[in-house]
Amino acid sequence: MDEVARGIATAALTLQSAVLQALVAHSVMSPAQALEAIDLAMDASMRNAASKAEDDVEVVVIEALEGVRLGLVDLLN
Repeated sequence: MDEVARGIATAALTLQSAVLQALVAHSVMSPAQALEAIDLAMDASMRNAASKAEDDVEVVVIEALEGVRLGLVDLLN
């Protein structure tokens, strides 16, 4: 995965984190719903990669989503 793709993925997942945290903070979404959304995204991201590049993408996405999930858990505690 090149640095441009990594930057785009990081920006998109950072935005997702901010949106989910705002939705929870404004009681639009429950904390459980936000965590479920992240878990669903993680499940969808885990698949058999057909190439090294796809495997690299999967690793970056999973790491970022785990960070989003931890951020929400911290926000809720």
